[in-house]
Amino acid sequence: MNDHLLQQGCPNKICSNYGKNNDVAVHDKKLNRLRCRSCGKTWSIHYQEFYFGLHTNPVKVRRALDMLKAEIPIRKIAKLVDVSSGTVMRWKKKLNNFNFN
Repeated sequence: MNDHLLQQGCPNKICSNYGKNNDVAVHDKKLNRLRCRSCGKTWSIHYQEFYFGLHTNPVKVRRALDMLKAEIPIRKIAKLVDVSSGTVMRWKKKLNNFNFN
């Protein structure tokens, strides 16, 4: 695990070290998990990535997001990417809520 990964801050909003990386430790190298030494909260190093938690091939997701940006209708995107329209709507919602820092 690289040192730059330890630059993540605690995601626990009630922790005194929320967003600060001064008290973060490696919890599990194999599973790429970190732990806040103050509150004990553990999290995946990938939790801030857009694709985190999606069970679909990232290439499919990227194609669908590109089509959404081109304002192609959701049902047509779903048919072209071979997923349900509800899945495309969830990706769209996640894209709108995702913080691109």
